[in-house]
Amino acid sequence: MGKISIRKRENFDQKIKSLKEPQEWCEVLRYSPCGTYLAAGSHDNNVYIYDVKNNYSLYYKCAKHNSFVTSVDWSADSKYIRSVCGAYEKLYFNIAKKEFDSSGVNNTKDMEWATYT
Repeated sequence: MGKISIRKRENFDQKIKSLKEPQEWCEVLRYSPCGTYLAAGSHDNNVYIYDVKNNYSLYYKCAKHNSFVTSVDWSADSKYIRSVCGAYEKLYFNIAKKEFDSSGVNNTKDMEWATYT
């Protein structure tokens, strides 16, 4: 199971929350630039988006990959993510609308990204 343990920065012994949705281990975790979301890329082929400000509740599950997720990048405005999997497919998800964007390459070509992995 891919349980994620969120802990206090000042005291790693103090657990804040356990996230239990991923069915396999998570290879990548990345907070959004605005600090509102946490993206978790799992070996169950999904990216889980958690709402940090709402006690890490599951906000959206990005379920389109055909293999395990290896990287996740947030747009600078925290409205999009792009993710890559073990099958080398790069997918785009509109987090603000909670939907897969099949035209993500074109729709984000002028977008500023917070990270490049």
